Amino acid sequence: KPSKLCVQAVILAVVAHLRRALEESCRGTRWGRCRLRVLDMTGLQDDDADRGPEGMSLWSGTVALAKACIEVSKHQNECLKRGSKRRKGPSGASAA
Repeated sequence: KPSKLCVQAVILAVVAHLRRALEESCRGTRWGRCRLRVLDMTGLQDDDADRGPEGMSLWSGTVALAKACIEVSKHQNECLKRGSKRRKGPSGASAA
């Protein structure tokens, strides 16, 4: 099993990258659409096979990744709402 810290570090780095990309996209800068198509972590290896319970099971890794995806999705929705409010004037009428 890959170490729990290694899996968590990869997931946190991906989430941080996606959040930055979403913020850039919301500001109308270079990123455009942001999406994660594939995250293949099957090659992660544990350096120390004797660690035992510190490893992360496949199921635990899947749960951690799913939670991270939900977090990024919520952030994307917030970003879209902010962008929508920015395009509308104070009265709610669209600003052209």
